[in-house]
Amino acid sequence: MSAQQAAEILSDTLQEVAERRTTLRRAVVVSRLALALARTIEVVDLNARIEFLEQMLKKRK
Repeated sequence: MSAQQAAEILSDTLQEVAERRTTLRRAVVVSRLALALARTIEVVDLNARIEFLEQMLKKRK
């Protein structure tokens, strides 16, 4: 899942709350999960970048 997909899920959930098709409790759970997912995506992306930079530095030596 990508950050874009997480944003779409949040958007859909907000729309469902506005239309009273879901509860606020469910929306809170979805938002917490989406936040955790976004943080995980960021950490994975940063780790990949760091690994790439470390490999480039090793090649320079």
